[in-house]
Amino acid sequence: MRYIFSPYGEAAMARFIRKDTLLAFDFDGTLAPIVPLPDAARTPTAICLAMRRLCEIANVAVITGRSVADIRERLDFTPKYIVGNHGAEGLPGSAGTDEPRPDVEAWTRQVDTARDRLPPGIFLEDKGHSLSLHYRTASNREAAKQAIDALVQTLSPRPRVIGGKCVVNLLPANASDKFDALLALQRHEGARNALFIGDDETDESVFRRALPDWLTIRVGHDAPSAAAYCLNSQNEMASLIQRIDSMIRAQRKETA
Repeated sequence: MRYIFSPYGEAAMARFIRKDTLLAFDFDGTLAPIVPLPDAARTPTAICLAMRRLCEIANVAVITGRSVADIRERLDFTPKYIVGNHGAEGLPGSAGTDEPRPDVEAWTRQVDTARDRLPPGIFLEDKGHSLSLHYRTASNREAAKQAIDALVQTLSPRPRVIGGKCVVNLLPANASDKFDALLALQRHEGARNALFIGDDETDESVFRRALPDWLTIRVGHDAPSAAAYCLNSQNEMASLIQRIDSMIRAQRKETA
C-alpha cells in the first residue's frame, strides 16, 4: 500500500475523484475510532463537520456491518445511502425486511446454549441479518478467539465467517458483502468511479475485488491488505475527507 498523502496518492485522487464519484465509507475504525464496547462508538466532531460539508456536494454512502437502525443513530450527518449488515440492508430497490433471518435466530439460540463454556469477556451482538461475537474485553483474547472459532464450527447451518478487529462476524452463506453493496450502489448511481475507505477484514472483500475504476484506501498499515493506498491512522480521516471535499468543490467551480 502507498500512503494516500504522497505524490502517488495525490495523483490517484486526481484521477479518481470527480463530481459524480461515489464516495463510500466504513464506520467503525474509519469514521469512528475503535472502542472497547460497540455501543460507545461515535464519530469525532472534526469528522462530523467534514462529512456534513461533503454530503452537501457529493454522493456519499456509509457501508457498515452494523444494522441500519444502529448506524443511523450514530451519524450526525446525512449520507445519500446507509447500507447495513454488510449489504443486507439499505440497498436501493432491495426488498429489505426487519424480520430476523431464521439461520441467524438459530445461531443465537446455539450460542446462548454454549455461553457457559465461553471465556469471560465475549459478548454477542444480534443484528437480525447477522451476528457478531466480540472479544475485545476478554482478558485473554487469543483464548477467546480460539473458543469462538471452535464454537462456530459446531453451528448449524454453517455460517459465512468474516473476521475483524477482536470480532467474529457470522453471516448467512448466501449473504451479500461490502463489495456486492458498493457495486450495486455504483450501478444504481451510474457513477464512473467509486472510492471506498475501510479498516479491517470486513473491508477486504472490497479491496481484493476492486474494479479498475475504484480507489481503495485502508485506515492503518499494520496488517497486510489488498487496498491500493492507506492512511497512517484513523486520526487522519478528517484531513482526508477535507481534501476530497476541496477537490470536488474546485471541480464544481471550474464547470460552473
